[in-house]
Amino acid sequence: MWLIEFIDGHLNGICLPFEQKFSLTGNKDARAQDVLSVPEYFSSGTEINFEVKDKRVQVTGFLNRNKVKRLKENRIYRFKGLSFFVFQEGTRRPALRCYRFRQYRLLVAFTVLLNLAFSLALYLGFINHQQSQVAKYIDVIGAGYIKDGELTAFDKSAVSSLPEFLQQNITLVESNNYLRASRLDVELVSEYTGKPITGRLVSKSDRDEIVIDTYERDNQIMSLFGDYGLSFTKSGEHWLVSDRTKASQILKSAGLSSVIVQLKSRKDETQIIASSEFPYSIFYSTKSGGYIYDQQGRYWEGSTVPRLGVIQSISRDKVVFKDGQQIRVYLIQP
Repeated sequence: MWLIEFIDGHLNGICLPFEQKFSLTGNKDARAQDVLSVPEYFSSGTEINFEVKDKRVQVTGFLNRNKVKRLKENRIYRFKGLSFFVFQEGTRRPALRCYRFRQYRLLVAFTVLLNLAFSLALYLGFINHQQSQVAKYIDVIGAGYIKDGELTAFDKSAVSSLPEFLQQNITLVESNNYLRASRLDVELVSEYTGKPITGRLVSKSDRDEIVIDTYERDNQIMSLFGDYGLSFTKSGEHWLVSDRTKASQILKSAGLSSVIVQLKSRKDETQIIASSEFPYSIFYSTKSGGYIYDQQGRYWEGSTVPRLGVIQSISRDKVVFKDGQQIRVYLIQP
């Protein structure tokens, strides 16, 4: 035997048996057996018919007038506001959970969406609060830098006003002997020429040093050589001096013995050219300059003269040549 049971509304809990057929109709005058009139749910022209076929209940009029729908036992169906389920005698187990979920799914969905919106609003509010707090802390710190995952700051009063958990991750530097840069990229330039200066960065435990060669040792060496009347030039790493022995003694006395290995003799004493070694005639003019010449050609200032060197200058009383470091002078006889 099959049974149909109604839930919700004034028919809640009513259970009716049927053998082969059963009908629900909106017609108030229905008097036939196995027919239940429910005008409070159905209109007068609405009717659904249940029929047992092949040991299963099928219904017509549920979806449309002629289409047949097979019903599952204990599954709750809803039609025109009327909820019901069918089952065989002794197998009543209505799927109320599934039904209640379908019944309140819009409410559940709305509640979930409302909770999501509320959670999102809380999250965005929290993020905004965190960002404003971070901006506030950065503004309080004022200046500093991050290195090896730790923040270094310079203002003690600003650091003491921060939360304890931030103070534990901040290194405070209070010395006023250091230059504090507002940017990480620093350019070194000469105050005198405005040109870049070469330097290197050395990391210390509480600061970074910019090491610049100020040529203090070179200035000291030049001052010593000048005081003792030595002529000198510097070529690369070497000092070319007019008297290497004397220069060595001077450096040793000044505690600069390490520089002695950089000394070289400078052969720049002026050499006078004898008349027998100068087979050239000289032409000189205050307006057009001058040159020296022989039968083979003429040589102006800047020309290389065989065995004498490059002409440095031609004046009324002498001609100056330079051959490497050697200066040669030919004195013009009146």
